[in-house]
Amino acid sequence: MTNDDTNCSEGYLITHQQWHLTVSDSEPTTFHVSYGSTPVFKGRLSIENNGEAIELDNITWKFRCRSDRIEQWCQMNHEEKLSMNMNYYFDDGALVVEYLARNSIPTRLDLRHDIEMTAPSECRSASSQLPAMKGDWHRRRHGLPSDFLVNSSATDFFREAFSATQWIVLEKV
Repeated sequence: MTNDDTNCSEGYLITHQQWHLTVSDSEPTTFHVSYGSTPVFKGRLSIENNGEAIELDNITWKFRCRSDRIEQWCQMNHEEKLSMNMNYYFDDGALVVEYLARNSIPTRLDLRHDIEMTAPSECRSASSQLPAMKGDWHRRRHGLPSDFLVNSSATDFFREAFSATQWIVLEKV
């Protein structure tokens, strides 16, 4: 970790106003979002290759946490070398997760977090301070993976890329 990195006992933490996002080494494929001390959202990573789920249990993840962003990445062997990177940050009343994956062979990658919200009635009764939420989460793929194929074999080791953004609207903007 560098001097800019922050880590707390629950994992890597970034905050925006009273919103808190944590990701931990012990549960690297899951993020937790709370408002104050009230849990509000939980996201679990899902990665598919050609429509089939990739097993995530044996991946060694690395983290970098700065005051406004958490970066998470890994390299794994799946048919060939697969490199994945995620960035978590708060922006304009939303939690944003950016995904980038690169594979050395052409495949149809798909990365996302399956997001669930704590039961709204439990959220409201636990914290009357919770701001009005749209309760929306959105996702945008940035082109099909084949749109990123490298035509020249002389460039680098990666031939295919996947890029997407997912966000949760936290408060009315």
